[in-house]
Amino acid sequence: MAAIPENFGSGGANLAPGGSAGSPDLATALREVADDLAALQPTAVATPDAGAAYGANEQTLINELKAKVDALAAVVLKTTRV
Repeated sequence: MAAIPENFGSGGANLAPGGSAGSPDLATALREVADDLAALQPTAVATPDAGAAYGANEQTLINELKAKVDALAAVVLKTTRV
C-alpha cells in the first residue's frame, strides 16, 4: 500500500523514477491505484432474475440490484498494472 501524502509531487518530489526523489515514486503510486481499481470490480451475477417466489416490490429491487452489479462488472478498466 502506498500512502500518498497531500504534498505528493510538489516541488518535483516523488516524480523521479526509482524513488530517488521520495517514496512512493509516481510509478509505484499508479500501480497501486490500478491494483485497487481492479480489486473493486465485481463479477457478474450468475443467477437468473428474481421470480414469483418474491413479491413484486422485492422482485423489482433484486432485479435492479442485479442489473447494476452486472453493468459494473461489464465496465472495462482502462488502468491496469503491467
